[in-house]
Amino acid sequence: MNTVIRRPKYVNHVIKPLIVRLDSVAFLFRNGTNDPLYAISDRFSPFGVGERPEAVISLIKEGNRDLQLRLAVRGRYHVERLSYYTKDPRLWAEWGWLIFSQPEIARIRQYLALINPDTGLWELM
Repeated sequence: MNTVIRRPKYVNHVIKPLIVRLDSVAFLFRNGTNDPLYAISDRFSPFGVGERPEAVISLIKEGNRDLQLRLAVRGRYHVERLSYYTKDPRLWAEWGWLIFSQPEIARIRQYLALINPDTGLWELM
């Protein structure tokens, strides 16, 4: 009898993940009824002392789909109410931001260069 090993959806990493430091990451939570909230992790924030946001970047392969670039965020964060905006956050088109420094962008490019050129992903560089 064949046994199928069940795995979480994103475990099929093609190459070892790359961990890069983020300057900051923020996600806007808005549910339409309450005031919007920010979940923020900011390396330079005076409010979130000790926050060291990181991105875990990896290539994954799921079934017969094309390769996918996976970007996960980790690290301590804090939540705050928005108080310094000029346009109503309920109308913002964007709801998430990842800020990479220039040296980390160079590391990401080196990571992507490890990918087999036959995949076409070299174009990301």
